[in-house]
Amino acid sequence: MASGNYPEESLLLSLINLSLSGHGSSTSRTHQPSPMPPIMTPPFSQSIWADHCPSNTGGANLQYMPWNLQDDTMRVNLNSGFGVGSMSFWGNQENPFGQNLGSASLGGRGYMSNDYNSLNLYNNGMASQDYVASHQESLSSNEVRGINAVLGLEDSDIILLSNDQWSSEYLQKLLCLKDSRIVNKMMGVVYSFPIYLMTHQYGHHLFVKLIESCDEEQRGLITTTITSDDELFLTASVSKFGSLCIKRLIKKLVGSPLISLVISALHRIFKDTMLNGKGSSVIIYCLETLSDQQNELLYVAAINHFRDLATHVVGCISFNNFINDMRGPHRAQLLDLISCHAAFLSKDPSGNFVVQHVLELRDPILTQKICFILRGKYVELSLLKYGSHVVEKCLKSPGMAHYAVEDFLKSRSQLFHLARHKYGNYVIQTALKVTKSENISLHRRLLHELRDYHDLQFGYGRKLYNLIAAGVPVGGSV
Repeated sequence: MASGNYPEESLLLSLINLSLSGHGSSTSRTHQPSPMPPIMTPPFSQSIWADHCPSNTGGANLQYMPWNLQDDTMRVNLNSGFGVGSMSFWGNQENPFGQNLGSASLGGRGYMSNDYNSLNLYNNGMASQDYVASHQESLSSNEVRGINAVLGLEDSDIILLSNDQWSSEYLQKLLCLKDSRIVNKMMGVVYSFPIYLMTHQYGHHLFVKLIESCDEEQRGLITTTITSDDELFLTASVSKFGSLCIKRLIKKLVGSPLISLVISALHRIFKDTMLNGKGSSVIIYCLETLSDQQNELLYVAAINHFRDLATHVVGCISFNNFINDMRGPHRAQLLDLISCHAAFLSKDPSGNFVVQHVLELRDPILTQKICFILRGKYVELSLLKYGSHVVEKCLKSPGMAHYAVEDFLKSRSQLFHLARHKYGNYVIQTALKVTKSENISLHRRLLHELRDYHDLQFGYGRKLYNLIAAGVPVGGSV
């Protein structure tokens, strides 16, 4: 897309043409949809339009033509018919596939005309023009024309417009006018296609602008709409743009009882959300923004799902971030749970990072508990790629080296096996460095058992051999 300001007058004319084309025969409109403009067709409808909507359909055919550089306007070819086909017809009629696609296939609720109109949130009739006429002093002529044009569009048409950068920006500009009819009109769009709007590159900006422009009651309807379906709420939470929308909504709901709806929804989809990088950022944002009392359900969910999260390649990262921002008694409960399962987690390719993270918190009680629980398992862990890192963390924890070293000293042959091992040799190097500065007695016992260190000159023991030959410098890198 070309850079620069979109010609607003051209876009306004296009909106007016599109809204006027939508006042044709509703009977014909419901039987066959007209093809959608190629550059604005939502992903979920491409196959429908491609396979079931021939270009010679009786509906309006909206086609974007090349720029006319002389008059700098966008030409729109509107064939005779009823305007761009609305996606809403699937909601209450049979479709060409012989089945009801339902709301999930549209990434939203479909057009729930009966449900939404019963809320009386907006009037899409011509009475809106009288309302505009009464506010001529505060609205420019272009703003009046723009408002009338948008009020004449179907919700599905607005969804298509929100997919375009410049059209989305124009709709946001109309929302900034604080005109209640425009706000209510956009409420209808969110109610019909909430998730699709939230997860689109340009559409999500319109969603954010709407939640900033509407009142508390309308914000409550938006919140109820997007949190009532767990599958769709999860879809939004784990998407790049949907997660941004939810964070912005959370920010607006701080201090409002409506925030409980969001927290309850996140509690229900907690595990799947935390296993995704974008999704976990929404939950972390709650911890950063809301009170401990408001986040209590999330704390409980973390405790219930700690094992699944800690042993997942993405979940372990999300889990560590969650621990960092967690507060109150539930945090102590969760950390104690991790400590109790340190032996299992230390062997896991992902879980070991969680144990290391807890050790890095430098809590003496938790550290002592982990190091104590791992007694008898230090040799086994030292031979593992991931477990060896946990052992080194234990060795480096103040006053805790003796737990691991006592395990190593139980068998001389076992100690030499570690010294020659691709992972174990690093553990023994760390043990020598730590004990020389913290526990000279243990250090001498290690050196005594390694007195035949010349056998380590080859293979993985070479670095350990060089360390001992150099005298294991005090204060060296551990």
